[in-house]
Amino acid sequence: MLRIPSSCIHTRSTPFWNKDTAPAGIFQRHLDRGTRPGVYPRLSVSQGAIRYLGYADEFTPEPDSELIIEAGHFGVFPPEKWHHIEAMTDDTIFNVDFFVEPEVLKSL
Repeated sequence: MLRIPSSCIHTRSTPFWNKDTAPAGIFQRHLDRGTRPGVYPRLSVSQGAIRYLGYADEFTPEPDSELIIEAGHFGVFPPEKWHHIEAMTDDTIFNVDFFVEPEVLKSL
């Protein structure tokens, strides 16, 4: 599993979401500001399960990576990676914490 570098600083957390309250875009392929260089999103699942699918680019149809994150666990996503997630159960609850390299914070 990808690890967050020890130099990173926790900058923000999302609310706890379910499949109905999460922003719709999170369930579609995207490359958002949370995945720019030096930013490590960590998705934590408190109930149910999430499937993360990573893609080589915006257009490649098949994912090149997959991660199942079950309740009580988390997954760290690589910076600059096209991806989307899927709630695997109707009762899934999750949130995302963002960790940022100090040099990235200086450039904001």
